[in-house]
Amino acid sequence: MDDLAQIHQLYAHYSWTLDEKHHEEWLECFTEDGVMEGPTFGRHAGREELRQFIAKYKAASGMFQVRHIISNIRVEIQGDSASGSCYVLHYRTHRGRTELNAIGGYRDQLRKVNGRWLFSDRQAFWDYSGSSA
Repeated sequence: MDDLAQIHQLYAHYSWTLDEKHHEEWLECFTEDGVMEGPTFGRHAGREELRQFIAKYKAASGMFQVRHIISNIRVEIQGDSASGSCYVLHYRTHRGRTELNAIGGYRDQLRKVNGRWLFSDRQAFWDYSGSSA
């Protein structure tokens, strides 16, 4: 699989593992020193802090079935580093009711480590945040 295809798979894997609550697999989307930052849960750097992110995320979304729908992936590869971005629609379902919770995207830095592309820095942003129901 070429680099661009691997990166597209990483974007999909990130969403699937988060939505399906495979949190240990989600951690594997990041480099050891990886950063996840966003307006909802703040900044988390490194494995231990990423685990803290997951704890906050689980507490906030545990009662919902969540779906991260990503689109418009853009990637620029330079050797073993890359920058990327995409849009995200964040849906959640509870008791048979689905709502669009947020619209935004991710701005990313990626690094190829031992033949695998991983996020080294992922910045989430929201254009709109819906209700907190």
